[in-house]
Amino acid sequence: MSAGSDKDPIQRPASSSAEKRTRLNAGRIALILIGTVGVVAFVLYATIVLYGLLKGT
Repeated sequence: MSAGSDKDPIQRPASSSAEKRTRLNAGRIALILIGTVGVVAFVLYATIVLYGLLKGT
């Protein structure tokens, strides 16, 4: 009977704190990457707009 409860996801113990920390770190890395790409894209966009404005006058 205990062999069946080992495979039951409801009876499985909660994730360890190390696994939770790993998932949190992965989330932070993903947010940092998304933010970095956003900042680089904005700087590139602003540079192109400013270059266009200065060349247009």
